[in-house]
Amino acid sequence: MADKRRVLFHRTWTKPNGGTSGGQMKVRDAFVHFQASDRFEPQVYFPPSTLWVDNPGNVWRPFRQQGIGAWSVLPDDVLFFSGHDWNILSEAERQHPPVPILNIAQPRHTNPADKRHAFLRHPAIRITKSSIGKKILEDHGVNGPVFLIPDSIDFTLLPEPNPSPDLDLLIVGLKNPGLAKRLEQRLKRKNRWRWRKWKIKVQTPPLLPTRQDFLQLLNRAKIVAYLPLDASRGAEGFYLPALEGMYLEKLVICPYAVGNIDFCIPEKTCIQPEYNEEAILEAILRALQMPDSERQPFLQQAKAITANHDIKKEQQAMLDLLHQADELWADQSLFQYEQ
Repeated sequence: MADKRRVLFHRTWTKPNGGTSGGQMKVRDAFVHFQASDRFEPQVYFPPSTLWVDNPGNVWRPFRQQGIGAWSVLPDDVLFFSGHDWNILSEAERQHPPVPILNIAQPRHTNPADKRHAFLRHPAIRITKSSIGKKILEDHGVNGPVFLIPDSIDFTLLPEPNPSPDLDLLIVGLKNPGLAKRLEQRLKRKNRWRWRKWKIKVQTPPLLPTRQDFLQLLNRAKIVAYLPLDASRGAEGFYLPALEGMYLEKLVICPYAVGNIDFCIPEKTCIQPEYNEEAILEAILRALQMPDSERQPFLQQAKAITANHDIKKEQQAMLDLLHQADELWADQSLFQYEQ
């Protein structure tokens, strides 16, 4: 409708091939959520640097024709930023934004070494993905209020859980390939002396072409050991792959990674070893030898917690925040504008 206000997105894609990222996926989800608003209409600007090669992992390809021709902020717009989107604004606009800004922020952005650290001092209504992420950002002192909206899953896009997995173990090692390969080698050595050989697969870079390819791989395994970003590399904002494994009824092994605190609950929804080689190997060996009577409570409790992360709940929370944006932006006590 012509009378709807714009929510303006800025997105670029410069990967020539392969895979997608959770960050791109969740910004795309926000774009789709806002299409359900009766007051706002999302629009997206793709800068000239965007590559439109035949890459099935680019989640923005279906929206290419909807892209607007130029970046120009109108007085009644709302901006939606994530990552480096702030760079489209001038320094003066960052310090004194002309319109409300909704901004996904991650705990790792509080690290001065992170390239997005400087953006936290600019006014914005911030969205974070975990309870501890909200605390970290608030304790750091970001400029503006922080709202918790956990990542969620569109369960209609996931395959049915596989009742007959052909893999005993999948190690998801995209973010720590060195450790993944070392674990694989040690498990292979143990396999030499076993009568029944464990069927093991390790996922290391490059990314699979699409999210569906990754989900199909997950669904082949009985046990999934995840190697997320650890604290020394900024940790995770949420870590959706572990939640997807829970929905697909896998026995999940996942170390603490900050953003996974609300659903990776040790000895309830997952096995949570310390983030080191020996502890993860021990957890894998325990899982491989675990009797079904011990395994089933993990699967049931993990599947149950995924109900907290239905995409419909995320959509409603995002729409509610969008519809409050003007009211929040008008409350100057929430911001510390730079001089």
